Amino acid sequence: MGPKTQLLIGVLDELATVLESDGDSHWSGWMRKARARLLNSDYSGIEYLLSAYGGMGSLNDVVLGQTYKNGVFEWKPGHVELNEKFTALSSKAWELADAIKRSQ
Repeated sequence: MGPKTQLLIGVLDELATVLESDGDSHWSGWMRKARARLLNSDYSGIEYLLSAYGGMGSLNDVVLGQTYKNGVFEWKPGHVELNEKFTALSSKAWELADAIKRSQ
């Protein structure tokens, strides 16, 4: 396992944790599944991760920190920082996965 893959595994763990902190189970599960494949030296984890990006309903469309209280939309406290962290981790994961894919 190369250094980029090791770094990606850590980023995916952080990304899943951020998603879970906002109650997301779909995308956090996706990140954990990709991470598990990479931990098993299964290259399909790269393709699986990259398939989460792009298109309608993709990881690119995720916005964290939203809620409804008494039927009224509200932003959760700290939503700006949460989304900044999510965006940074998501971008880093894509960049690493793309670099690994290109090197194959």
